[in-house]
Amino acid sequence: MTTTDLTTEGPSKWEFRDVMGRFASGVTVITTHVDGTDFGAAASAVSSLSDEPPMLLICLNVTSSTAQAIVKAGTFAVNVLAEDSAPIAQRFASKAPDKFATVAFERGHGDAPLISGSIAQFECVVEETVRGGTHLVFLARAVHVTSHPGNPLAYYRGSFGRMETAPDAAALHAVRDYVVGAVSDVSVPLDADRISAELDVEVGRTYQALVALANEGLVRRSGASFEVEPVPDQVIFDYYAAKLAVEIGAAAQTVGKVGQDELAELRRLMESTLEYVHGEEFSDPEGWIRSNAAFHEYLVGLAGSVILNETYKGLRLPALEIRSITQSTKATGKLLDDHAAIVEGYEAGNLEGVLRTLVAHASRPQETRAASAAG
Repeated sequence: MTTTDLTTEGPSKWEFRDVMGRFASGVTVITTHVDGTDFGAAASAVSSLSDEPPMLLICLNVTSSTAQAIVKAGTFAVNVLAEDSAPIAQRFASKAPDKFATVAFERGHGDAPLISGSIAQFECVVEETVRGGTHLVFLARAVHVTSHPGNPLAYYRGSFGRMETAPDAAALHAVRDYVVGAVSDVSVPLDADRISAELDVEVGRTYQALVALANEGLVRRSGASFEVEPVPDQVIFDYYAAKLAVEIGAAAQTVGKVGQDELAELRRLMESTLEYVHGEEFSDPEGWIRSNAAFHEYLVGLAGSVILNETYKGLRLPALEIRSITQSTKATGKLLDDHAAIVEGYEAGNLEGVLRTLVAHASRPQETRAASAAG
């Protein structure tokens, strides 16, 4: 724990930065336009000041060209970045010569750039400027505000990440399961109000979840309308690539380090998958999906990481496979060979062999779909 004696002159700037770094914040890009030139800087020092009148404050280093441009223009915009906007944040935190070259935006009040994809935007007029140490503090009145569905980009201890509430995460999981269950051979419209009623999820969270699933490729969005279409093979393959990444991480931590009881259970789960594939057929697709999921989830669970396990389960692969694996889907004995090789690699402590098999195993969905299409 870091403490500072209040009888001294105070913390050093390094101590102050370290402690302040433990305060998680959202990420914004402050933009302005003056003399025909656009300026922008990443900033987390943004705060509501008053709602009558609507005012906020921002802080920028006095040496910042964006700060000096705001002094001259008297107007600026605050763009609250979405969770997938870390590259934009990094660009505007740098000294790149033309930060706007690859960034889509529109013009707002005073021609300040409004960055596309932001989840919120405030267009502001400066009412007062105060200097505080190395920074300028701009007290400004908001003249126009907009908001869009989405989760914010977060900044914590020098790194960007995702900020998500527990209800948002629960809603996303519930809506993803609903959407996967609605997949058919034709497009199906999705009604956010009806989904909210069926799942007992607040409609705003349902809408945000549908937007997130549109970004994943599971849902097609047209304005405020959503449709679920037959899941493209590439989306399925992307899910299996994510599955592979998690399993490689788990294997790297566990091969050669688990006990005999765990190895025996892994072998038992592997053997339970054997009865569901015969030649080029799934004798019982649902039985295969269930036993296959149990085997792979146990493998990941050997790492003992709650986060890794929840990440893996969050892919909801069994729900996706129920719609993509049917009685007519071609199977391959390689699936069973892979399972056996994985267990043998664990039993021999052969990490290289396990990793090689996991990579090969991740390609089997593509092979079975290609075989089904050819047949």
